[in-house]
Amino acid sequence: MAAWPKIVLIPIGHEDPMVVTWLKEDLQKILSASVKEGPPLPLSPHHFRKERNQYNADGMLSDLSSPGQNGDILTLGITEKDLFSPGLNFVFGIATMGRALISTFRLRPELYGIPHNQKLFRWRILTEAVHELGHALGLPHCEYPGCVMNFSNWIGDTDRKGPEFCYRCRRRIG
Repeated sequence: MAAWPKIVLIPIGHEDPMVVTWLKEDLQKILSASVKEGPPLPLSPHHFRKERNQYNADGMLSDLSSPGQNGDILTLGITEKDLFSPGLNFVFGIATMGRALISTFRLRPELYGIPHNQKLFRWRILTEAVHELGHALGLPHCEYPGCVMNFSNWIGDTDRKGPEFCYRCRRRIG
């Protein structure tokens, strides 16, 4: 695979610093990318929808700057808040060219009645981060169920696919 662009992690709101540390370590390993933490962003109340008790992911994504030119830097926002996008009940993440956003809210095993499991939580965070970064590079969803770019309709899809690209998706970005 060709060298990945630099990745800048941006905590939004009060994200657990351990999550950012995990992403720095794990993204460097799995993508062989340079990963740095950028300055945190405050959580904008403007994106909160009281009637849903969720934040609008599209609005939060638009708050992220894309500091790179020519695709040399990708920005990944991380929040613990529950996100939605118009037409969807929730999203694990969202992306556009050069920038991506993930939420750790629905990745927590406890939300599904499972006891706290740090290893599973970390795996889910990495999987969703790689998926959204793939979109930030222009990759579409992949039909192969084991590819990280396969669409996750529910948390079981995320658990099944894991953080690896299939051969075809690796070729598209490499």
